[in-house]
Amino acid sequence: MGSSAGTVPSKILCAVESPQDEAEQKVEFAPESLGIEQKGEFLLAGRVRPEAIETIATHVKSWIDLLTENEMQEDDRARMQALKSLGVAVEQHPCNSQTDEAGAEKLLEAMARLPRPTVISCRSGNRAGSALLFFLAKQRGCTAETAHQLATDMDLKFWTRCTSCGPQRDWVLKQLPDGKIMAPLLQKTHGSVVQQLFDPVSCTFTYLIGCLSCKTALLIDPVLEQQHRDLAMVDELGFDLRFVLNTHVHADHVTSGGNIKKERPTVHTIISEVSQAKSDFRVRHGDSIRLGMLELEVRATPGHTAGCLSYFLRPSSSHDGPGMVFTGDALLIHGCGRTDFQQGDSEQLFESVHKQIFSLPDETLVYPGHDYKGRNVSTVGDEKTFNPRLSKSKEEFKKIMSELNLPYPKKIDTAVPANMVCGIQD
Repeated sequence: MGSSAGTVPSKILCAVESPQDEAEQKVEFAPESLGIEQKGEFLLAGRVRPEAIETIATHVKSWIDLLTENEMQEDDRARMQALKSLGVAVEQHPCNSQTDEAGAEKLLEAMARLPRPTVISCRSGNRAGSALLFFLAKQRGCTAETAHQLATDMDLKFWTRCTSCGPQRDWVLKQLPDGKIMAPLLQKTHGSVVQQLFDPVSCTFTYLIGCLSCKTALLIDPVLEQQHRDLAMVDELGFDLRFVLNTHVHADHVTSGGNIKKERPTVHTIISEVSQAKSDFRVRHGDSIRLGMLELEVRATPGHTAGCLSYFLRPSSSHDGPGMVFTGDALLIHGCGRTDFQQGDSEQLFESVHKQIFSLPDETLVYPGHDYKGRNVSTVGDEKTFNPRLSKSKEEFKKIMSELNLPYPKKIDTAVPANMVCGIQD
């Protein structure tokens, strides 16, 4: 390590999970050949042909049927019985544009509880799409406006290609709050608090992570102009701020790390060793940063810049739900950071994301460094399936990135030099 940086207290090496053995991987399954749309761990279906039931049952764990009693036919009942006999968990949740709040809540509970992959079926698959959008929108805190964007991004046919699905679209939107921007997330588990904060000028997300057992906290990617807001939030939640982490040397805003240190000298700044930026501590791939009972695993994800890091917060207990990965600019919601400056490399970014982020469990929550469309969280599974750049082959991805022709960042000439002394003011 350079002379300007020390060693992270309580730093440990963490092994990165190796890919699943090829012999254990599932047999190829092509649901589209059966008229089924696959959207991550959910499959959207109309009335399925009887001869396809056995094939589908070997690849799914649960099935939610949305047909109402008036729509149900003998073939539908026979299909439910056949699925149950094949070991699939089957539930009926009648749903249409007239479904009340209680019925909607039961549907959401089932979608969260049942083992996956899960088939959602109705007459044509359109209602199944509306149920999936409703579930994801509620899960992510979407407004009506951002749910519209999500449906478009996922190419849900009830939203994008159905001329008679107006009532279903209206039903979903009525269940969600108005407004264009999602509310900042406050994620609480048994051991931690994760508060997402937003800078509207640079569209940067800052994350406050606090350990409830020892009442200490850290900030990821804080913005200079939002320093007072961030510190006020730390104090309001009753935490003692210990660390300021940066995912990389930013080109679109200046970090508040240096100013925070001047105001609170016990705070330590952290950045990648590869970035060669000044900080109290420099970290590398495989290191871990401990905060009380919490542990953030450092994963090197270069490509946007040579020194990009992602921080993976593992659940501290089985009650905490999915892990969370803070990806900076390496992986955005249905996008990624540019690769045409600061030692960017599109091939390296593709490899980084696939090996270090897409290798995490599909349910892992993805918290990006920016968003420009009002969204605030995704999942690894969603990005593997729907990211229009990173779900492609490596060669396709490189071609996409080479043709972006993005403008020169407005603040790069002031932000980069300032961030090279992140957390240390001479």
